Amino acid sequence: MTHTAQAPAHRAAVPEDALVLATRPLRAEAPLEETSHYGDDLWTLTPAWLRADRKPHRLDFAQVPPSHRDTAKLLFYALLIEDTPPGEEPITISSIRAYFTSVRHFLLWAQGRRLPLAQLTGDDLDAYHGELTSLRLSVSGVYRHRRAVRLLWAYRSRLADHLGQDPLRRPLWQAWARANPRRYDENLTDRIPEHVIGPLLIWALRWVDDLADDVLAARAERDSIDARPPAHPDPLVALQAVLDDFRRRGQPLPTAPARLATGWRGRGGSPNFAYLARLAGHPSYPFRKACSRRLIEEAARDLGADADSPLRHVPQAQVDGQRWLEQISYYDVGQFERLLQVSCWIVIAYLSGLRDSEIKHLRRGCVSAQRDTDGRIYRYRLHGLAFKGEGVHGAAATWIVTAPVARAVAVLERCQPADEPYLFAHPLISANHQRHHVAGRVRTSATTIKDIIALAKWINSYCAARSRVDAIPEDKGRLPRLTPRQFRRTLAWFIARRPGGTVAGALQYRHQRIQMFEGYAGTSDSGFRDEVEAEEAFARGQFLAELGANDDRPSLTGPAGEEAEARLAELARHTVFDGQVVTDEARLRRILARHDARLYPGTFITCVYNPDRALCRSPEGPADQPVMADCQPLACRNTALTSANRQALASHLARLEDALADGDRLAPYVRHRLEEQHRATAAFLTRHAPESAE
Repeated sequence: MTHTAQAPAHRAAVPEDALVLATRPLRAEAPLEETSHYGDDLWTLTPAWLRADRKPHRLDFAQVPPSHRDTAKLLFYALLIEDTPPGEEPITISSIRAYFTSVRHFLLWAQGRRLPLAQLTGDDLDAYHGELTSLRLSVSGVYRHRRAVRLLWAYRSRLADHLGQDPLRRPLWQAWARANPRRYDENLTDRIPEHVIGPLLIWALRWVDDLADDVLAARAERDSIDARPPAHPDPLVALQAVLDDFRRRGQPLPTAPARLATGWRGRGGSPNFAYLARLAGHPSYPFRKACSRRLIEEAARDLGADADSPLRHVPQAQVDGQRWLEQISYYDVGQFERLLQVSCWIVIAYLSGLRDSEIKHLRRGCVSAQRDTDGRIYRYRLHGLAFKGEGVHGAAATWIVTAPVARAVAVLERCQPADEPYLFAHPLISANHQRHHVAGRVRTSATTIKDIIALAKWINSYCAARSRVDAIPEDKGRLPRLTPRQFRRTLAWFIARRPGGTVAGALQYRHQRIQMFEGYAGTSDSGFRDEVEAEEAFARGQFLAELGANDDRPSLTGPAGEEAEARLAELARHTVFDGQVVTDEARLRRILARHDARLYPGTFITCVYNPDRALCRSPEGPADQPVMADCQPLACRNTALTSANRQALASHLARLEDALADGDRLAPYVRHRLEEQHRATAAFLTRHAPESAE
């Protein structure tokens, strides 16, 4: 038998005028007395969002069923004032907003049961979990909804109506968690495919290094037009002066582009009255009058009409030896400014590994250069704030970056007014800049995603119009939707794998690794080194799994060759099924974490790591892996050789022979050392040749 849920009385009543953000640090411009009260149905959390990249955060209790509204308010009031029960951790403002959506979803479902929360049975909770898992949410999305439901049990001492049992102890809920283990040490973010990041990065660098001067010159001209004082107090006289200037230059009158040509601006190539009004320094309404129209139409008959409203600045930048544009429209400057800004973001994000929040808080003067005694720059340091694990205010941090990142920062400093400290503040003419006190001072992640899509669309449109082949590839007729965290993940992947087959590519990513690992973060625990090392470990595991699955490969030789074969066979037992290597990344990572073969492929040898006999061990070094830079391959008993290792050693031996053939010009000590190295390498290869070659 079911009953209509009644709104229960407060177990511990909260005054209607209680301030919900009373214990939270607030922004300087947000007085506490003006923040939301408990009795309001709409709680605004934005004053407690201290980062510059904020967006409006609200809890709208009008969307919660009336019978459960009081329960929801009590729960989120406890979360906001950090009245946490034993065993629970305080929750950030952004997480509270995310949990609100999940709690509301559950309470709407519970309303359909027409029962107070306390009367929901275990079968009811199982039914909700079944509905939840049928929604095709991501694993992390399901975890968030599950955690939100549990809050109604964990905070039971703060609520008048609460769940009667811990849902996470239900067998069905536990079975799902076992089938979908959430590994916090795995990066589940998709990387950007090579055929996408390649052209995107090239075009972003092009915007930063080549096109920026034209965009900034066009913006300066646009701003001067917008701020132009009246050419004459009489609008008609001012208009005549503008038209006479067009006649002197023999330039056609401007027209509004098709995307803007509406109403009195005209259609089909008619003159652009609004733009002419700006040139005259007057509002547009006087130019709608018949006398003004007559002057404009007469000039149009004499001069003709342009296809757009071009600025006087002639673009100078070239792309592959040709001028990138013949002219820049007044109406394209805002778009180009956005594209330049997001291009700088791409260069910084991909070539530094910074998180989006760290990039958005970069300020003017954040790059410092270190020079040698000759004045040459050998290192750039990037100074900013890190928020990962650093609290709501963040912590000062320093990153080592490369020259392209420093150039992107320099362009951003030119983009912003001198009195604007943030490099990613909204452009001056954007609507977001006009209301940044509500929307946030800098661009949010969602805005950056839109700007990346806009850049990709512009690139493809530009390439299509000029028959270029360096466009962004589409997938099923759509451009890829890239998110900020994918750039960091992709950089870690490329540094770990260094693919491409070219020396230049390998050196570039190696250089990127050295620069960032030399001093990636000052006081913050960036985690980027861990991400790269995790990618390297996974790449090693993939290589070993495929090697173990290849029954036709030559056996490994060397002092530890037999042990290497045994370890590969054991790894293959867990990673190879029906002759195929496991290809699901998450599953393969879990297998490798449990069954690491401790084999480390290298160019000249494969290390079968055993710490008791390793010659590369040092008191300061790690005990669970080799130090490949200190490897002594010809003497260490951990050495095994693949066919590729033997080929590399044979090539090295040939280079030694070439050097010794011209040995008369070598110093005696150098010649002796090369002879010793040649003798030892040749003897090592002979001792450990494959059986078929003996």
